[in-house]
Amino acid sequence: MCYAIPAKLIAIHGKIGTIDYFGETRKILLDLDNVKIGDYVYAQGGVLVRTIPEKEALEILEYWKEIFFELKKTDEALANIDQKNLSPNALAVLQKVNLRKTLHKDELLSLLALKDPKELQVLYEIANNVRSREHGNASCVHGIIEFSNYCTNNCYYCGIREEKALERYRMSQEEIVSAAKHAVNHYGFKALVLQSGEDLWYDDDKLCAIVKEVRKLGVLVFVSFGLRSVETYRKLYEAGARAALLRFETSNADIFAKMRPRTKLSDRINLIKALKEIGYVLATGFLLGLPDETDEDIVNNILLTHSLAPDMYSFGPLIPSSNTPFAKVAKVNPDLVLKAMALTRFVAPDSNILVTTALETLDPSAKRGALLAGANSMMINVTPMQYRRLYGIYDNRIDADREVDKSVQETVELLYNLGRAPTDIGV
Repeated sequence: MCYAIPAKLIAIHGKIGTIDYFGETRKILLDLDNVKIGDYVYAQGGVLVRTIPEKEALEILEYWKEIFFELKKTDEALANIDQKNLSPNALAVLQKVNLRKTLHKDELLSLLALKDPKELQVLYEIANNVRSREHGNASCVHGIIEFSNYCTNNCYYCGIREEKALERYRMSQEEIVSAAKHAVNHYGFKALVLQSGEDLWYDDDKLCAIVKEVRKLGVLVFVSFGLRSVETYRKLYEAGARAALLRFETSNADIFAKMRPRTKLSDRINLIKALKEIGYVLATGFLLGLPDETDEDIVNNILLTHSLAPDMYSFGPLIPSSNTPFAKVAKVNPDLVLKAMALTRFVAPDSNILVTTALETLDPSAKRGALLAGANSMMINVTPMQYRRLYGIYDNRIDADREVDKSVQETVELLYNLGRAPTDIGV
């Protein structure tokens, strides 16, 4: 599958360009030199990642032209809303959403408290309608390479925590670049996430060298290396990384202190802010289902995420890992995650919301449910199979033994079934 449709650059205003997909426009960051109006380009996450020869672009666009408008019809049909199952109070709140009015905290709490399946269905339909209104049928699919399961942290929920006995691995620079090349050349990915535990064996020089080589492939490079210095992230940006994923996990400082020894919530928040200031496309968010967490904590998590002005929201359920202090924590109800996605869509209508593998692990059917509850982004694991099962941040990962070809096929079928097209989401 081609994970991005080429677009035509139709306007340039400083570092911001306007691109056109079949009459729809997006704003993107012009991250390459020597681009000009009329060029055909690929963009990911609102960033120009490469140009494409006009002849090749026109051939791809000719293939997509009819498909694109058929997918759009499907998406618009699925974004319809049936409000007859709503209580008067819920209806009044959700009418504010349709009018683009800001919801107050108590209104968000009332929506989070909904439990009736019919009301939840309408909640998700409205979130999906807002997503369609703001983004059309655009959805992005990124690849992820998990290149090391060493970690200096000892987080109570995590399956690769420092004190846990498990088989450890580190991919070499050559292995990482080789995996990236395969993802780009064989599967057509235009954005790759490079992720690891907080493994300081990979110093700045090693990380920058890896980022430079992967960026040469003409993709958006996403980095997810945890709590590193601002200077390290600045060097990675200069090396070609343009997106960063760093969650704050929870806005509740007491809960944070109980689950992440030797780390501070304030340090994490300050780093997230610094990443935004550097210029990264920022993905951040939280965990759902932590011990002692309340509905108010969840709403506060959403509001804190919004205040950090991310380009992508990333949150998923806590899945307890065996042989960790949180091993016996109760599993999260998938509807809690879907409700959080819907509320996020209401708080930030133009947000980009990621469907995490953790949610799919919790409930395989929830991937479709999430895309119909406001989400518009996914990741496919392209880590080499000999390492993938060892990146056990939680138990029974759904993608641990799944071949990439199968993941690609299932993702393509799901997107087409929902009327989604791989056009860029813009900035």
